Amino acid sequence: MLKIVKYPDPILLQENQTVQFPLNQSTKELIKNMWDTVQGMGIGLAAPQVGVNVRICIIHMAKEGKSQKNLYKNKEQDFVMINPEIIFFSEREALMVEGCLSFPGQFYEIWRPQGVKVKYQDEKGRIKEKTVSGLLARVIQHEVDHLNGRLFINMGGKKIKEEDLTEDALID
Repeated sequence: MLKIVKYPDPILLQENQTVQFPLNQSTKELIKNMWDTVQGMGIGLAAPQVGVNVRICIIHMAKEGKSQKNLYKNKEQDFVMINPEIIFFSEREALMVEGCLSFPGQFYEIWRPQGVKVKYQDEKGRIKEKTVSGLLARVIQHEVDHLNGRLFINMGGKKIKEEDLTEDALID
């Protein structure tokens, strides 16, 4: 498992480098180690959160108990986004509580677009697009924000006490 970088580490505020293809061995190992790290910790993880300034994030929303070897079976719930860019935001917004592995114990109510379309590359460099809504759209926005040096605590949300959290809070 990789160590999670905590705020106020300046790496969390930086724009991240575009990943070049084909992937080198170091980048492949980073992705594998990010998968190992996100298991049981959260539902998303961006490379700067583990101290690497590249445009890679992991989305891990599969049900608990899913084995590592089956991680890629559900491409809708578990996938890697390399060089992602959100190319569409819905006009309709939703309010949800967000937390972040890089901000232990901090939670904010954040308004975000309810749906997005994201364009990214997979591990083979193929261009992919996904149009998603709900929790998956929120997770993607949160992780892409990390890659752009943008933090959820700076989005004007209302801070929430940990004891007031409900089950639907997002903790990336």
